[in-house]
Amino acid sequence: MRRYMRKGVALLLAVLVLGVTACGTPDEKQPQQDNVAGEQTPGDSVNQGGDVLGENASDNKDATGDKSDATESGDKSGTVKATVVLSDSGIVVNGTGCDVRTDRLKIEEAGTYEISGTLSDGSIYVNVDNDSEVHLILNGVKVHNETGAAFYCKKAAKVTVTLAAGTENVFTDGATYVFEPEEDEPDATFFAKHDLVIEGEGKLKVTANYGDAIKGKDSLYINGGVIEIDAVDDGITGRDLLQVTGGTITVRSESDAMKASNDADATLGNVIIDGGTLTLIGDSDDIQAENRVIINGGTLSLSAGEDGIQSVNGTELKGGTVSKIK
Repeated sequence: MRRYMRKGVALLLAVLVLGVTACGTPDEKQPQQDNVAGEQTPGDSVNQGGDVLGENASDNKDATGDKSDATESGDKSGTVKATVVLSDSGIVVNGTGCDVRTDRLKIEEAGTYEISGTLSDGSIYVNVDNDSEVHLILNGVKVHNETGAAFYCKKAAKVTVTLAAGTENVFTDGATYVFEPEEDEPDATFFAKHDLVIEGEGKLKVTANYGDAIKGKDSLYINGGVIEIDAVDDGITGRDLLQVTGGTITVRSESDAMKASNDADATLGNVIIDGGTLTLIGDSDDIQAENRVIINGGTLSLSAGEDGIQSVNGTELKGGTVSKIK
């Protein structure tokens, strides 16, 4: 009898232990349901952290700061920050990033700006910061500045100028400049202290009555457009590098037609022609470089032919054609 009683007690204890183990605590049974905020909609799934994922999943990823299509750096993503109409009666801006007065459009923030209209005595002025890029779409612009540069980029990482297809954009200056105290720049009609890119399918005409026509103090790239230059000094100058990959370019200058001017660094001061159709007429040199001239392609018509190319450390004619204007 005692043996049977002991078996009964042991069996009862085993049943009680199994019952407690199977029930557990409420928190251990459904941890995810306690973490989900709000009601789950059909078709959504729940991740281990309790976030509701579905058609808004990409928004949650962007919220972490991982935005591959960000436009803050001034890249050409297609979003126009402001459209601007120049006028002597008042510059009209639809958007942000600009400061205007009667005779000047000032670009103050990175981004893309579309500009049209006329200033009979004024300027377009870019002053952002050394880490920001600015993209200007010129859609029929005419600017004259009687006492200074008609286009002046004082500070930016890079300025890209796109010449809108079917448009003509004209920049001119007077014969006398008025500078700020202890300054001698900008000293060209179309002047950039930092990298400058010119591209597009439209037309750019620059007439320099004071000095150089187009001048980049770092690197200057011409990738397209119909460009016509008349200058009392140099036509197109890039200090560290002047590189042409495309476009139709005509320069008439009373000094050098195209030039790279850096004589302080042995690796800089190069002119590179990769493509395009160039007609260069310089009273001094048609192409002049403080380091090297490298011609990889393009069609060049020079007032002095190959004799019109001058470089301190040699010229490399790797491709393209060079002929003398008859």
